[in-house]
Amino acid sequence: MSQPVRILLVEDEPLWQLGIESLLETDPRFELAAVADHFEAAMQAFTEKLPEVVLLDWKLKGTRDGLELGAQLLNSGLPPERIILISGSEASSIPSHPFLFVPKSRIADELLPLLESVTIN
Repeated sequence: MSQPVRILLVEDEPLWQLGIESLLETDPRFELAAVADHFEAAMQAFTEKLPEVVLLDWKLKGTRDGLELGAQLLNSGLPPERIILISGSEASSIPSHPFLFVPKSRIADELLPLLESVTIN
């Protein structure tokens, strides 16, 4: 079996963190490398843990949001198809971005298949 895909979860709501962690634990193809709840912690975890995919909440604690973090991750060399924006907001209310998107209301149904589609070698 190949190594699991390393994922950084950036989510500031503890219940969503726990739910997404639990979902990822159900599939041995994915490994939660780190969890962060704001921009600075996410950048530090990205640098230290070198995840292959980032699950990124749009609205985060602090003054910098998930779209700013996504732009920084792009500048750091992570391809846009390896950044998955998650939000409780409707896609139409989020400013334009190049990332994949999963609404929080559909995470249980859509996240694992999307992760599989973007991480197949």
